[in-house]
Amino acid sequence: MSHRRAFLLVGLLLLNSLALVVTAQGASGRGGSKDDFLVNSITIGNLSSPADSWIQPDGAVMPYVFMDETIEITVEVRRLGNAQLGKAAPVTLSVVHPIGYVMQTWSWNTSELLGSIGSDTSSVSWTPDVAHSILNTSTNELHGGLIVRASVDYPQDDRNENDVKEQAVPVAIQSDAMDGIAGTSLGFIPGRYQATGGGATGQGSWTTTGTDENNSDVGSRHWRHSQPGSNYPSNAHDRLVRGFFTTVQDCGTDAALDGELSFVYQIYACRHAFYSNNFISTQFHVRAWGATNNGDAVSIEMWRPPGQYDDPMQSLHWNLTKGAPASGQGDWTNLSWDPQVDWAQIPTLSNPDIFLGGNTWYYGLLFHSDSSGAGEGMHVDDFIQFGISKVDEFTLDMDCNNPESGFASPPNGLLVLKCDVTNNGYKPAPVRVFTEVSNASWMSPYLQIRIDADLNPNDHDNNVILQNFDAGMTTSVWLNLSIPPGADVQQQDWNVTFYDHSNGDMKGMLNIPVGVTEQHSVQLDSSTGLVADNLLPDESGIVPFRLQNTGNREANYRLSSVFSESGWEGVVENDTGVPVQMPIPLSKGESMDLQLNVSAYELAAPGTVSFNLRATCPTCSGALFGTDVLVRNIEVPVLRSLNFYADTYEISGPSNGQATVVPLTLFNTGNAEEQYNLELQQSNWRLQAELLSEQTPVLDPWDGEANIALRFAMPLGLEPGLYTATVVARNVNDNTVGQSLQIQVEVLDTAAVTVLDEDADQSYIPGDPPQSMEFEVRNDGNKADRFNISLVVPEGMIAEAGWQVSPWIEPGASENVSVSFSFIAGTEGELQLGVTATSQNDPSISDTGNALYRVGSQNWLRIPSVIPLEIDTADADHFMELTVRNQYTTA
Repeated sequence: MSHRRAFLLVGLLLLNSLALVVTAQGASGRGGSKDDFLVNSITIGNLSSPADSWIQPDGAVMPYVFMDETIEITVEVRRLGNAQLGKAAPVTLSVVHPIGYVMQTWSWNTSELLGSIGSDTSSVSWTPDVAHSILNTSTNELHGGLIVRASVDYPQDDRNENDVKEQAVPVAIQSDAMDGIAGTSLGFIPGRYQATGGGATGQGSWTTTGTDENNSDVGSRHWRHSQPGSNYPSNAHDRLVRGFFTTVQDCGTDAALDGELSFVYQIYACRHAFYSNNFISTQFHVRAWGATNNGDAVSIEMWRPPGQYDDPMQSLHWNLTKGAPASGQGDWTNLSWDPQVDWAQIPTLSNPDIFLGGNTWYYGLLFHSDSSGAGEGMHVDDFIQFGISKVDEFTLDMDCNNPESGFASPPNGLLVLKCDVTNNGYKPAPVRVFTEVSNASWMSPYLQIRIDADLNPNDHDNNVILQNFDAGMTTSVWLNLSIPPGADVQQQDWNVTFYDHSNGDMKGMLNIPVGVTEQHSVQLDSSTGLVADNLLPDESGIVPFRLQNTGNREANYRLSSVFSESGWEGVVENDTGVPVQMPIPLSKGESMDLQLNVSAYELAAPGTVSFNLRATCPTCSGALFGTDVLVRNIEVPVLRSLNFYADTYEISGPSNGQATVVPLTLFNTGNAEEQYNLELQQSNWRLQAELLSEQTPVLDPWDGEANIALRFAMPLGLEPGLYTATVVARNVNDNTVGQSLQIQVEVLDTAAVTVLDEDADQSYIPGDPPQSMEFEVRNDGNKADRFNISLVVPEGMIAEAGWQVSPWIEPGASENVSVSFSFIAGTEGELQLGVTATSQNDPSISDTGNALYRVGSQNWLRIPSVIPLEIDTADADHFMELTVRNQYTTA
C-alpha cells in the first residue's frame, strides 16, 4: 500500500473508530439523576449562513463546509431530572483532526439550568484553515472531515455516557457556482490555447451566454463551449482557467501571472495554483449534461506550462464522458475525478505514490476538438474541489509488548520492550524517544538503558531521534533495560516518552512498573572474542575474564575448566599470575578480574579447541542463575617445521666415473601432514650431482620420515679441488618453510687412461711386408700425464710401437701411437694385439686397447665399391662392370 493510500486509510479508521471520550473528572463524578447534564445537539451553520449539504447515494444529507470560510457552530446542553435548584456546568467544544490532535477549543459555562426543562444554547464562529474531505468518485459518497466534539463536565453527574457528542464535518477546499467570468475574486477565465503547448492566443469558445438561473443547476448561470443555437468550433483547444483579474502585476502567493492571457484581456490575469505538496489528496466535482462527437472532449484538467495536450506530465485531464453524463437538456449529472488515479498510471514516473508528483498545477475545464463534426456540446455547473490538507502536526500510535502488570526480573536481568510506532501524520515526523528509570543510581555511572531503533542504527543511548520517520510509516523501537548486578529487591518505574523533537511536545508515554526479585546469580564474561587465543603445541596463553556476583545474596564460587581435547590444562590465576584458591567469596554485586592460564597439549593438532569455564556455588541454597559458563575457543595454527640432515657432510674421491651416494633424511616435526619439494644447487655443474627424487611423499605429523639419495657421479676428468652440493627442502603449502644442507666434495688427483680398440677390416698375408696401425691413447685423468706404452704381441706376429713413452697429454686429450706389425710366414688365424698405456703419475693405472687381425686365407672375396649405373632409356640392355678381389692376396 502506498503512503498516500495509507494516509487515507488512517484518516478513515480514526474517523470511524473514535469512541466517546469520558474525561477523568466526569468519569469520577457520582452525583444523582437530578444532575444529569447532556450534550443534546451540535448544529453546523445557521439560517442566514447554513452549511452546504451533500446528498449521499442513500439519500442521506451530509453537511459540509469550506476551508477558510467562517461558519457558526451551535451547541445545545440540557439538564435532565426534576431538580428545582438551578445549576451551571462547564462546556468544552473542540475541533479534532482525524489523526488525533486538537486543533481549536472553546469553553464556557451554561446558564443555571433546572431539571427537565432547562437547556442552554451557545454558538461560536469557526473558520477551518485546513481541508479534510474525501469524495468517492465511484459512488459519489462524501466522507472524512474534522471532528467537532462537544462535552459537558459536571462533577456530580453520574450518567457520563451522554456527556459527549461529536460529529464529523467534511471540509472541502473550494467551490464555484460558475455564474460567469471571474473578476478580482477567484472565478473562471476563458482562453484559447494550442494543443501543442504555449500561452493563450484568444478568449476561446467558453461562454455563459444563453444561460440563466432557470437553466442552471446552481446560481444564476453556467458555462458552455458553444453559442446558443450553434455548434462548438472545430480544431479548438479552449481552457476555462481557474483564476482572477487584478489591476496590479502581483498575483500573490497562491497564483501566477499569465502574460498571454493578460494580453488577450488587456488586464492582468492570474492563474490560481494548486500546490500538491500541501495536500495528500484531492477530488474535483462538477454537474454537467450534453455530449460531444467522437474525437472531441470536455475535461476537467490540471496542467503545467507549456501544457502540451498529449503529455500527461503537462496536461492531466479527465473526459467528462467517462462519467456518463446525461445528454438531455437540464438533466444535470454528478461527475467527479480523482487526478491521482490517472497520475499514478504514467509509466515513466519514478515514484508514482508521491501525490501529483509534488508539483504546482493550474486547473479548470478544457474543451478540445478535432476537424470532424460538432454539436452543441456540454453544459457545466457547480464546481467543487474536495481534498485533505497536509498538516504539520502528527500523532503517534504505539503498540508495545509491555505486560499489563509490569516487568519482574532478578538482578543482572535484561528487560526488552518492543514498540511498533506509527506516524499518523501526513509529513515526516521529528520524533525523539527518551527513556529513564525512577532509580537514579541505575543511570550512573553506567547507563543501564539502551535504545535500538531501525531509524537510527548509530545511536544507542537513552535519548534517540528517529530519522526519516515518513508519513504513515510504522517503525520498530527496542528499549533494553539492564537490571544492575546485585540490585536489592525493589520496585521501580520505567518511563518511555515520545516527543516532537521540533517543539518538545509530548506525543506518547509509557509508565511501566519494574520489580527486582531475589536470586543467586553469577556473570562470567571476557573481553576476548569467541576465539580467545592462538596457541602452538606446548605453548601457554592468558584468557582474561571477570567473575561477578550478579545476585543480591552473598555467594562462594568454584571455577573449573574443561577442554574439548585431552592434554590441555587451564589454571585460574589472579591478574598477577598467582593461582587462586577456591572457593572465591563475593558479596552481592562484587566482581573480580581473573585470568585462565591455558597450556596447549604438546602434540596438539591444527584446529579449534574449545573450553568451558564453569562457575558453581556449593554454598547457595537454591539454583544458580545467570551466565555461569564462559565458552571460548583456542585456535591451534598449523605448525610447519622439519629436521633435515645427511649421513655425512664431506666426501672425497677420485674423478674416476665411479658414483658415490650420500643418504639424506627429512623428518616432519610439525603438527600436520606435510610434503616437501627438493631442490639441488651445485657449485659447478661439472660435478654432475643428482637427487634421485624431487619431492618427498606425504609425511605424517610428528616425525614422519622421508629418505632421499644424493648421487655424485664423480665424472672422469673433473678437476681436483673442493666442490659443494646444496639440497634445499621447501614446504609444498608454504615455501617460506624449509631447510637446506650442504655436502662438501673433495675431488682428488686422478690418473686414468683409455686405449681405444681398433678394427682391422681386412685379412693379412703372412710374410708380407710390415704394415702400421694407430691406436688412440686418451688421458681420462684430471692432470696432464705421460703414459708408458707396451705391447702384448701374439705368437706369429711381429709388432713394434712408434714410441715407448707418450708425450704429455692434457686431461681429456689424446695422442695416437703408431704400431708397425707383420706376420710370420705360415701363420694363419685370428691374432689379437694388445697395446697397453701405463700412467707415469700413478703406475697402478693402465689400460689396454686391442686389435684383432685375420691372417691367412679366410675364404673371402671382396667387391670394392661400384660406380652407380644410370638408366635413362627403357627396353634396352645395360651392363655393369664389377671388380672381384681375392681377400687373401692383394690381387
